[in-house]
Amino acid sequence: MCKNINKTITGKNIIIKDTSRLESISIKNIIRVEDEESLKKMIVECSKSNTKISILGTQHSQGGQSIYDDAIVLDMKYYNRILNLNIDDKLITVQSGITWEKIQNHINPYNLSIKAMQSSNSFTVGGSLSANIHGRDINNSLIIDTVESFRLLVSSGKIINVSRDENFELFRLVIGGYGLFGVIMDVTISLCENSILQKKIDIINYKNFPEFFNVNVLNNSSAALFMAWPSIAPSSYLSEIVVTTWEKSNNRILDDRLLNLGKEKHVLRDKTIYSWSRKSNLGKEFRWALQKYFYARKGSQLFLSRNNAMRPPTTPQKFLDYKSDKYTDILQEYFIPIHNFQKFLEGMYDLIKICKMNLLAITIRYIEKNEEPFLSYSQNKQFSIMISSNIPISKEGKEKSIRTTRKLVDLAIQCSGLYYLTYQRFPSKSQMKRVYPMIDKFFEMKRYYDKDELFMNKFYKHYK
Repeated sequence: MCKNINKTITGKNIIIKDTSRLESISIKNIIRVEDEESLKKMIVECSKSNTKISILGTQHSQGGQSIYDDAIVLDMKYYNRILNLNIDDKLITVQSGITWEKIQNHINPYNLSIKAMQSSNSFTVGGSLSANIHGRDINNSLIIDTVESFRLLVSSGKIINVSRDENFELFRLVIGGYGLFGVIMDVTISLCENSILQKKIDIINYKNFPEFFNVNVLNNSSAALFMAWPSIAPSSYLSEIVVTTWEKSNNRILDDRLLNLGKEKHVLRDKTIYSWSRKSNLGKEFRWALQKYFYARKGSQLFLSRNNAMRPPTTPQKFLDYKSDKYTDILQEYFIPIHNFQKFLEGMYDLIKICKMNLLAITIRYIEKNEEPFLSYSQNKQFSIMISSNIPISKEGKEKSIRTTRKLVDLAIQCSGLYYLTYQRFPSKSQMKRVYPMIDKFFEMKRYYDKDELFMNKFYKHYK
């Protein structure tokens, strides 16, 4: 994933690409946001001149949620201060451009930890709210569960307070609203204890996975974090699953070093192995063997702090940085009820084979039912199934990926599931309305709160 804005300057225009590098657009300017007053003035000026505004953080979304043609793009990464930490109540207030990594660095000495965030800690808080992200905590799977309140800069140039007690409708719309209702300024988030966890590994057959999960994870009072990886190796394609569960440990602190924050290691080695798996089945077999026996070490036990379970080296990310003129890695994600997991995986197996998808990775997480967000994707107790694949950067490659994605969306629908809006705009408009029946009402509310459509992105333009 790209950490920096992909941009080139041509004449008076700035050309930027989305993180998948499948499309590029011309924008007016990129504004580095650092203070509140300057931003408020700029919003008013853009409103008067009818200049559209898009908002980006670390630019990981792949569906055009942070870019728009001929717009002013707000780069929020420098609006990143910690405003307050209430240790007793376990609350932190931060500016929206801050990354989870910076929060972890600040709260770790106070024995506090984040409840819900992505597997990687490089994302911004504002971007995470805008996508209503989910993490690996089985009890706090959605970020909306952890948000107490935030301030929102709207198209009039005013800043309003938003919470469950104040402007609740906007609370439901903005979290998971992809920057279409205004600029999230600062956020108050609830934290938890940085407990010591015991990492446990199991390798099981996919048919046994739902029952295993229900017994050993969902109904296990000690289970805190969970993640699973089906095989991408041709010899065991999707049939084997490495399951990692982090359980709360009775041992308080075995070693002071457990509380020291870790860093990513062996980046060049892991990047080389991952690159090999992009190019050959032998590379996929080798990578899976390493993951199963070296990284996972079947039967091994490991103690670590919660913070270290939610950052490198436990969740490495730098090795995924990828630059190629001909190919790119893209993501898709589907939410499938637990009882339909086997049906979806078997159908996905057939589609991947038929469509000759160059599969790189699959990760499975758990999502609790939560209908609080306006565009809720968590309508059942379900598994999140994220698929990473490598495709050509070409018209033909994109068209093939669109066809494959639409087949996978149809499969998800057959399994009473949904797909995640953060990624490519490949699903059709009819699929969108079928999976998200509230989408027209969502767009209606967008125009109600932002009647001149000041805040724009390509996702909205495509589907509205």
